[in-house]
Amino acid sequence: MTSEHADVVVLGGGPAGSTFAAIAKKYAPGARIVLLEKARFPRWHIGESTIPAANGVLDDLGLYQTMLASDFVKKMGVTFIWGQDRKPWTADYLTLKTISRAGGDSSVIEVTGQDFEKLLGPGQTQRTPYSAFNVERSRFDKLLLDNARQLGADVREGTKALGAQRVGDSSQHTITWEDDTGRTGSITADFVLDATGLSHLLTRGERVYDENLNNFAVYGYLTGAEWKVTFSGSPDRSTVFIAAIEHGWIWYFPLGRDLMTVGVVTNRHHFADKLAGVDLETFFWKSLRSCPEVAGLIENAKLRDDILPRGARVHACQDWSSWAKETVGDGWAAAGDAAMFVDPILSTGVTLALQTGHRAAYTWLTQRARPDLAPASLWRAYSDYLRGEYGAFLTLARYFYGNNKAAPSWWWTAQQLVNASGRLNLEDRQAFTMATAGFFPVPRALGAGAEVVVPLIQGITGAGAGLEAIYRDAGVPAPEDLSRETYTVVAPFRLDLRTEPGLERGLTGRLEVYHDLVTETPQMSHRLAATPARIDPALAPIVAAVHECSDVAGLVARARALFPARDPATLRAAVLGIVRVAAMKGFVRLEGPRQPATISASVEAVACA
Repeated sequence: MTSEHADVVVLGGGPAGSTFAAIAKKYAPGARIVLLEKARFPRWHIGESTIPAANGVLDDLGLYQTMLASDFVKKMGVTFIWGQDRKPWTADYLTLKTISRAGGDSSVIEVTGQDFEKLLGPGQTQRTPYSAFNVERSRFDKLLLDNARQLGADVREGTKALGAQRVGDSSQHTITWEDDTGRTGSITADFVLDATGLSHLLTRGERVYDENLNNFAVYGYLTGAEWKVTFSGSPDRSTVFIAAIEHGWIWYFPLGRDLMTVGVVTNRHHFADKLAGVDLETFFWKSLRSCPEVAGLIENAKLRDDILPRGARVHACQDWSSWAKETVGDGWAAAGDAAMFVDPILSTGVTLALQTGHRAAYTWLTQRARPDLAPASLWRAYSDYLRGEYGAFLTLARYFYGNNKAAPSWWWTAQQLVNASGRLNLEDRQAFTMATAGFFPVPRALGAGAEVVVPLIQGITGAGAGLEAIYRDAGVPAPEDLSRETYTVVAPFRLDLRTEPGLERGLTGRLEVYHDLVTETPQMSHRLAATPARIDPALAPIVAAVHECSDVAGLVARARALFPARDPATLRAAVLGIVRVAAMKGFVRLEGPRQPATISASVEAVACA
């Protein structure tokens, strides 16, 4: 049994693990990164469609142009049949370039409180900048894993992690492993990334399963099936097709010229109670033929038996919607499905794996480069990031299912999530298009290689790329008008570390670190990344005092007692700014001016002292 040491051991070579390993080696070439993957690639995996929010990660990996030049089917949007009249409509990613800010300024797009100008630098244009990809995961995942290997990660396929044991009171862990030749060994690592998918090695037994999304899927691969939707008549571009049927929904989209991935999703209880004893393949075909939009396309189709493991023609899975109770710990973190998986309805699985693997790598790189920062605080910020990204999609997925027969309802939910400030010229369907493209809760500008998204507007050029301005106008009064407001705390919050990759400002390989308002309230997790604000950490006592007061005047008076040496005007401006940010994030609700006959501000200051 061999023993060795590594800076990082990555458990799992899927998109999350391979992204972490590649980015870590790209920006810290001297680090020893060992990746353990139990399978030998290529290997089959479900989850075969990205969304445009993945493109920035692919660009940082050096693979975006490779993907564009490949024969992977380019995904131009999603066509839905989900309403009462079965009238199809399309979340067309290309229409995003036409969205402008209220007032007609086409050079600015605002999403949940942020405006991004000049997102394309000189000469940076793409014919299809909003394209996503439909991918055979056997090929796609191998591309990612080989990329990590080429960048210098020690990738070991056919090697299964047996366990992770913490070394004494330190943050190190010893990983024991066994490969498919029978060899065994151990690696002591300073840090461990759990990217083991739904196996979730480090978080096993500590998962929460979403009872609202307890679904069951049966899926397979067709040859001889006709395409439902093509883009510009070209067989290499398409939209994903999703249609509601009596007891659930189906997905139907091409992975190649003669390869269609098709799945039927129903509620787990329905399948167990109503379909007990029904053959999976029989259920699969019956469900497809019950969909009028698909029935005519599969008359000559046959199921493939050379893609799924062990020659199977169909496969099934259930109860996938879950999340880890803890996504970080001392010396470890989870990414991808090991952290949380939402639901296939929004095609977010592989994209969130890429995003979280990327952010985890940037967090580790920042910890390595910034010994002045407490590792626990950095990884707590990563955990908050996970809750924000996943929470937004989880909220939308829940509404999607909850309003199957009332499409305007979940369109309106998308409008609320994406266009919270009401400052965009957005129709409801445009809002949902942006949501399905992954452009919420906050977009991150592409610039010269982005963390998350491709440019939001096509054709804008200028003297530079990047974040030009943040507008905070969400129906909240200006600071000078807040003084007489009363308020109620809706979601308790704290002032804590927040992080952004900052690539659009030339910061590569590590995070931009600042302090912002953060809540632990699960129902508000989709707002964590909305309207980011950089707040002086010295103002933490005022943030705490917000919870003890009920009007702004009283809070200002309390702040003066807390900071008697501060300039009163500067302190007042800081207090008003904190209240305004909290209101914009939805953490406090403004109730209007206090009536003259009520308690005075000075007495209120004593009451909340």
